[in-house]
Amino acid sequence: MTKAEKRAAARIAAAKAARRRRVGQAIAGTVIVLLVVGGAFAGVWYFGDRAEKNRVKCKPAAEAAFPPLLGGMNKALATEPTITASNEEVKTVKQTILIKGDCKAVKAGQTVSVNYVGATMKDGKVFDSSWPRKKTIEIPVGQKQLGKQPQVIEGWDEGLVGLKIGTRVQLDIPGSKAYGDDAPEGYPAGTLRFIVDILDAKDADSSGLPAGLGG
Repeated sequence: MTKAEKRAAARIAAAKAARRRRVGQAIAGTVIVLLVVGGAFAGVWYFGDRAEKNRVKCKPAAEAAFPPLLGGMNKALATEPTITASNEEVKTVKQTILIKGDCKAVKAGQTVSVNYVGATMKDGKVFDSSWPRKKTIEIPVGQKQLGKQPQVIEGWDEGLVGLKIGTRVQLDIPGSKAYGDDAPEGYPAGTLRFIVDILDAKDADSSGLPAGLGG
């Protein structure tokens, strides 16, 4: 091969190498663009999803349903709980958190909206429940803490204050803070076990009634 032919071959090889570099750079650029665009879409989806969840969190649902769960609440709260019996000796109100809520904590003097199941603890026999009625109840709590007469059994009055809305709690309540060990006719005696779902809480208005419930 002459010197001229060698120079021509070298130029051809250099041109081919340059083309390969340009193709490689173009492919790399395309990949980077796709990654950036994909990341942008993922970011929009992620932050948009978070924003939507934050927007509805702890807010009433658009459609009425039972139980009335606020936005973001654990869906397990839509399932009726089962109470088990226990021979444990209970001297004070015992709280066992079954589902931890994420909304605001209940304050003394507020009226809470709850679902509940109540049973005599020694045999687990249910004596009352809001679930078959498909209707929550509203009760004021923390009255004794405010120097007022409780409007529910003491175990409820003190046992729900401070817990967050969206919480499912098991309350083991001795007879002294329920209906007594020798309860009046028609009321359960001795230690009681309740499973209570705290679904909402409202402040009282100037009438002393819960806001929105006073009529």
